[in-house]
Amino acid sequence: MSFSINNNTNFMQTNNYNNLNKVDQDRTLDALSSGSKLNKSSTDAASLAISDELLALISATGQGIQNANDSIGLMQVADGALSGIEDNIQQIEQLTIKASNDTLDAADRKNIQKEIDGLLKSSDDIAKRTSYNGIKLLDGSGGSSANGTFSTQTGSNAGEISSITIGDAQTATLVGSIDITTADGRASAFDSLSGASQSLSSMRSELGAGQNQLMSSIRNSSVSQINTASVVSQLADIDFAQESANFSSESFMTQAGTFAQSQSNTLASRVSSLLA
Repeated sequence: MSFSINNNTNFMQTNNYNNLNKVDQDRTLDALSSGSKLNKSSTDAASLAISDELLALISATGQGIQNANDSIGLMQVADGALSGIEDNIQQIEQLTIKASNDTLDAADRKNIQKEIDGLLKSSDDIAKRTSYNGIKLLDGSGGSSANGTFSTQTGSNAGEISSITIGDAQTATLVGSIDITTADGRASAFDSLSGASQSLSSMRSELGAGQNQLMSSIRNSSVSQINTASVVSQLADIDFAQESANFSSESFMTQAGTFAQSQSNTLASRVSSLLA
């Protein structure tokens, strides 16, 4: 009859179980510390790939929202400047009406002309100087095509673009010259001022519509971003209660395995001492 004091097979099996359990314990501890169950591709390769793709989409959507907000700021600057020009045109129109009354003499009309010239100069300065991030907005040269058309990339796809055109609001283009010192000049001025008012109203309407369109895009993109983030959370976020239970179980199994291995070694040592 023979017997074995050192059971190498049992020892190796126990050691293997301990090592596998330690791997599971490390994975669980990593998940608990980070809050994510996708820290390693080996955990769930398919979910990790989907999660990475969705995170890229979230990032792109966020940049689209930022682009839209920047463009809204640009439009607000342009609209504010056009409002100032519009006020000047209204004052010039009022002065033209005043100059058309025959209670005034030539000297009075010359003084009114000086005031009109000052308002035209002020309007032209606004049109030439108004800019956003160094880009001129009201001289017809803005945008990537230098024709006053400004495009906003609101999404990650090539076609997700919103565009508006801001016309040339410089005095020469908008109203031309105004001369109220003569009857013919005053008649011509009324036509020019009426056309300028219509052009300004059209430009401001387009700016308002452009802002509303971008605000709608921001709302839709924000909802999409939130929904996408929710999907990523479902894929990546751990169940803390479940993982905590797993960690407790794995810790117990590790301790039990270590104890069993220790007891096996102690028993073998005692048997060896008895046979010595």
